[in-house]
Amino acid sequence: MGDQILNYRACGAECREDWLRILACDNGLPLAEVQRAADAYGEVEDFGRLVEFCEGHGERLQ
Repeated sequence: MGDQILNYRACGAECREDWLRILACDNGLPLAEVQRAADAYGEVEDFGRLVEFCEGHGERLQ
């Protein structure tokens, strides 16, 4: 988990919850929607598929 914390901090977040709030705010999505997607994708996708999901404004990716 230590490496993941460094990733969050490099993006301006202190923790995963901060990162999810940033993604939601930056992409105009409800936090609850971003949290559901984060739970579905798992923490390993916080900087991959989750970002793509948010940048697609909540559209499900294949």
